[in-house]
Amino acid sequence: MEFSSTGGMRSPFSPRVRQSIAGRRPIGLASSKKIQNNFMQSVDQPAGDVIYKTPLITIETFGMPLPVMVTETLTFASGDVSVRMAPCGWCWVVAGRKVLAWPREAAAAPSAPTAARELTLPQTDLAHKADLVMLFYEEDAQMPSCIGVSPEGVVRYWASVGTEGAYSDVSCELAGQECDRLTEAKDGLLLATTTCTLVKITTCKEGRPGVVCQTMRPPSGWLGGIGRRVSLLFFGSMPAHADTKLVGVVVLPGWESAEGTENSECVVLVAGGPLLQLWCGAEVHEHHLRRPLSEAFARAHLAPQGDLNSLEIMALDVHAHGRGVLLLLAAANVARSPDVRYALAHVSLEGAGARVVSLCALRVPRDDEAPRCLPLPARPLLYAPAYVAAVSPSASDKSEYVDLASEGDRVLGAALCGGAPLLFSRKHGVLLLRLADPALPHRPPSICDSPMGSPCPSDMYEGNLSLYEIDPHEVSAMSTDAVGKLKSAFLFHVRGDAAAAARALAELFPREHGDALDRTALALAADMLDDAPAGDPRWKLRGASRVSLGSSCALHGAAQLRDKQRAFSLFLDFLRAHRLWRRLSTLTKGRSDTRVSTQWELCALAARLAGARALQRLHRAGAPLLDAALHQVTANADNEGGEGGEGEEGEEAEVLEALRSGALSPADVVFRRVTRIERVLRALSALAPPAHDARAAAHHALSVVSTLTTVLGEMHACRAQWMSTAPRPAPPLGPRSTLSALALAHSRAVSQCAHKCPDASLRAQLLEAAGALADLLLTEAAPLAHSSNTDHLYEKLRRDTIQPYIDEGQTERAAVLAEKFKDFDLLVELCVMRGDMDRLYGYIDKYKEEGIAEKAFAWLWSRDGAARAQLLRGVCARHGGRADAWLAAAPARAQLRALRRLCAEPPARAAPLYADLAPGAPTLDRAVTFASIAKLCLLASEPDAQYSETMRRAESTLSLAEQQRTLPRVLCLHHGLDENSRLLDPEELLQIYIDSESKCLNEYDFKKALDLTDFVQDMERRDELRLRIWCACLRRDDWAAAREDATDELHSKMFFRLVDLVHVMGGDLELLLPPLDDILTAPELAELVSDPRIQFIIKYGYECVEGMRNGDVVDVS
Repeated sequence: MEFSSTGGMRSPFSPRVRQSIAGRRPIGLASSKKIQNNFMQSVDQPAGDVIYKTPLITIETFGMPLPVMVTETLTFASGDVSVRMAPCGWCWVVAGRKVLAWPREAAAAPSAPTAARELTLPQTDLAHKADLVMLFYEEDAQMPSCIGVSPEGVVRYWASVGTEGAYSDVSCELAGQECDRLTEAKDGLLLATTTCTLVKITTCKEGRPGVVCQTMRPPSGWLGGIGRRVSLLFFGSMPAHADTKLVGVVVLPGWESAEGTENSECVVLVAGGPLLQLWCGAEVHEHHLRRPLSEAFARAHLAPQGDLNSLEIMALDVHAHGRGVLLLLAAANVARSPDVRYALAHVSLEGAGARVVSLCALRVPRDDEAPRCLPLPARPLLYAPAYVAAVSPSASDKSEYVDLASEGDRVLGAALCGGAPLLFSRKHGVLLLRLADPALPHRPPSICDSPMGSPCPSDMYEGNLSLYEIDPHEVSAMSTDAVGKLKSAFLFHVRGDAAAAARALAELFPREHGDALDRTALALAADMLDDAPAGDPRWKLRGASRVSLGSSCALHGAAQLRDKQRAFSLFLDFLRAHRLWRRLSTLTKGRSDTRVSTQWELCALAARLAGARALQRLHRAGAPLLDAALHQVTANADNEGGEGGEGEEGEEAEVLEALRSGALSPADVVFRRVTRIERVLRALSALAPPAHDARAAAHHALSVVSTLTTVLGEMHACRAQWMSTAPRPAPPLGPRSTLSALALAHSRAVSQCAHKCPDASLRAQLLEAAGALADLLLTEAAPLAHSSNTDHLYEKLRRDTIQPYIDEGQTERAAVLAEKFKDFDLLVELCVMRGDMDRLYGYIDKYKEEGIAEKAFAWLWSRDGAARAQLLRGVCARHGGRADAWLAAAPARAQLRALRRLCAEPPARAAPLYADLAPGAPTLDRAVTFASIAKLCLLASEPDAQYSETMRRAESTLSLAEQQRTLPRVLCLHHGLDENSRLLDPEELLQIYIDSESKCLNEYDFKKALDLTDFVQDMERRDELRLRIWCACLRRDDWAAAREDATDELHSKMFFRLVDLVHVMGGDLELLLPPLDDILTAPELAELVSDPRIQFIIKYGYECVEGMRNGDVVDVS
């Protein structure tokens, strides 16, 4: 929850001028500034006759006496009478169909007689009331206009109350809903029904004066924000029962946002539930406040004990306060006690959200009638027909109240008009209430000055905090370090001396302060939480010269921690009040260079304090094993390091001596050090279960897990209240970290204790508790996933936490955890393992934007056989587009991609893919298969643009494979080639022929090598390879025994036999046989052709070939 600045926030009880409808300029409604100024009356007016008086409350007459008609109506009316007072300076009484309106003061209408104006409301079968009547001034008008609405929705408009017979009627189409009240707004009036339907009413001066009624609805295109909780879009107005019955309507004026834009006026409807409906311009939002208010009651001192679900909360009244509202609440725990308790809650409505900022208990003098409230400067005013009470936010102060019923009088209404609290009694009419201004040593408390989770300041004044007894001047004089100076500024703030606090802060932290403010604030907060209790005589530390702000005069451990909570909350208020909160940045923590947010470090301290209080409550309740954990912590208290392996100072020598002597208990020592409270969790996690009793081990694990879950839940709930923009830092890792200890305790509880437990019921309880701990554990570890350096650690921890539930057969529990923490691999595995493909499809549809489809493809592809078949036939068939993109993203998936295309599309579309697969196939047989499939796909399809090219590639692959299969056996053995070898490319096969020194090769083998050159696409490279083949052929012969007779050599040398074979087989010698000069200059033949005899034989052979090519007959015989 975000702790917004409270220092600059006005108290809800501070005086403020409400702008009346006469002070705004709506369509058809405007103000007369002269009249308005007369109406805005200060509370410093001359005093009237005192009617009721107590030491704190004075009620006196106000304005003119009641007109005779009004007095008679109040005295002799047989039915209900209702009254309303407006800021425009007029009052009116409604009795039956009759409206009597009169000005409160003569200055309000100097030219008008003092008699009341009588108007007649529309006919109705229900009772009229003053809340459905509104008087207001229109532009340049001397008399106010009036609008009255019947409960059925008939609107009657008088342009002037001075002309009773001149009115116009308009009917609102409300489908049988009952109207509840009229409220002034910026550009007209708002009519609200008991079921929270809102109608906007504006006056119209064109032609005959009249009104226009427009039912407010969300815009037709607004359903795009379907995630917002707005039930009225689908079900109309709220059903008419107690939880949704309208309590009040509040109009919040527009304000300038941080970006400099002007926000539109907002209308807030509050139902008893309590439910809150917020209309901001064209947007509508609905918020159910029961849960946050119940939790706020549970944290307050007045909270009824027991289950929150049995706590009934009802809203009684609502008032505007800044950018939020104040709610008067009544609560009762019907399961334990029928007593009703009351509180005033501040709900902030910034943006579209609603959050409970604070809650303050109220002591009501009598609860036979539901009270209503007025927010006054010093304290809230509660009133009911029988009494008026000025209550204190402090639980111990008694409320002062005036009992009007004992005087035969009744309160008919109350309102704040121009900052003056006015009452209307049946006997005396309009009365002014004055509160005495007691000289308090501190500023009057306000519920809006404390964030949620902190007590009201008035409760702090009466507590055991020792900081109120410390003189800030002495602290300032004796302090030499920044922490001491900050403490003195804080003490000045607590005493209400804001100027002295500001001067000290300006001197201590100039605008360019680096991280000094961050370090000092964090050090002060940590010192405060670790302070020893000042009122306990056992805690006498020698040489302790520092000022202990968190010390408590209480002797009970729970009260000491509560006082530390109060002091910590005051310190946070101090940071916000002096605008230090926004100046907090980051600091380096420990020995690492990682910078963390100071606000999150303060949040961590608040969470540890919440955890300490939870542990203390459990210890007081006798939680098993906690004593053992506390003794384990204190056993090594003198040499224990800090969290995550960072060294921290041990306990003081006096503390250790008192611990050994028994003067201090382990609980006293451990709960004093709030900043190190997590060592209790580590010690508790490390307690080993009994080794030889499976049932006792299960009970041990259940106690440990339940305690850890309770404490971590409190810590997480505390952290959830800190809505910070800074990213949450990752938790520390290592063998001594809390996270590792929690993971160990969870793993032992599930894999060992629950696995061996013979009692099925006990085992189920343990697994249920362990599941809750696993949820908190993974939530704690979640920031690890946000860094590339630690994401693999998070994934391992997540798998190690969830996998034991699968091993124990708790697949549903594992699936819930895997879905919440986005372990998509595990979700896919669970669905495939259980054969629940529909569930897998549902996950893919639900998390399609988070990559679960690709996770499913990868997991199924990584398995063989049935899993890949399921991927091809099921998942890919259902999500074809994403499957095709995933298959095309990696070359390793090319085979599955080709098979997918062969199954889903015409065969011709798969042929190019199979033709591409063939050259890179792992084996020769696989290459032949791929090329054959490609050729078959083409033969089974109609020719298209790619037909000839794909067919050429397939046939080329098949020919090349045949060439490889016909390699001479001696070459295959030499190079280790067999049917499992891959398909070699043409140059590799040619190189085998060229490099071979085997004498077994003949002209036919070299003819195959020449045929292989046709597969080489580059012509220059092809000619080069052919030259090398001819040179290799020349080197295979024994030229040393060459004879002088060239004719005989032409028949015996393989080179010339190859020439003859090429010619006989129809080869083009001009193309295949390299020029003579290339042969004679080839580097590998340099030594050979240096012999004139050999050179003569080669030249003679070329001459014969040339003659044969020219048609000359050369007789070589």
